[in-house]
Amino acid sequence: MDLLNGSFNVLDILARINLHNKSLNTSLFPDVDMYEVPTFVVALLALLYGSISVIAILGNGLVIIVIARDKRMQTVTNIFIANLAFADVILGMFTIPFQFHPALHQRWDFPEFLCKLAPSVKVLSVSVSVITLTVISVDRYVAVMYPLKAGFSKSSAIMCLLIIWGLGLGSCFPEGYYYYVHYMINAELKFVLTCDASWPTENFGKYYHLYLLLVQYLFPLLVINVSYTRISCKIWGTKQPGNTVDRGNRDNARQRNKKK
Repeated sequence: MDLLNGSFNVLDILARINLHNKSLNTSLFPDVDMYEVPTFVVALLALLYGSISVIAILGNGLVIIVIARDKRMQTVTNIFIANLAFADVILGMFTIPFQFHPALHQRWDFPEFLCKLAPSVKVLSVSVSVITLTVISVDRYVAVMYPLKAGFSKSSAIMCLLIIWGLGLGSCFPEGYYYYVHYMINAELKFVLTCDASWPTENFGKYYHLYLLLVQYLFPLLVINVSYTRISCKIWGTKQPGNTVDRGNRDNARQRNKKK
């Protein structure tokens, strides 16, 4: 503790001595951008981020309430949509507000537990949302390509949700476990708090981000593209048997309704 206090005093003295010495600061920190964010920019970004957060919470909250209160709305697809909405709600509550300020000011001014919570919720929400969209594409694929086969039931949909949240929690665990609040020295030779990951090894961080790339982007992108491409080919590439003129306008209208 005495050594730490001594370090603070020495650095504070150095900061005072070199406060107006721009050449020294430039030589010590050649890559540091000393640009100060104008107040109106901070106010504008705060308004935009705050609006996004409030709209995300209220809008998606209304979706959840409508589906929860109306039995007719509780279809398998709407259950997945409600899951998407809930993932966006927690993103708006725990991630957007607490990552905007550190990104803008390059320091951490919130309680330490939020340093673990905010990055974890971000990974959790994105993982749950993307995997849910992937499951929805598979559900629609089965419904269109194999209409006579039973698709997802409500019980199987709930089981899928449990698996989705399990994968999401597993994916975000390293964020919550390895993120800490650290002291760092800024360009003015002063200590500031920052929230960063302390991976056990350098390769761990690389493999973890590669895993997130696969789970959150590449694999869902492949499944969704294949599913909806085949659905489009099935819907728009098939024709009813017989002559179009003989079927008449009523059959044409029926075909259009079927495609919708």
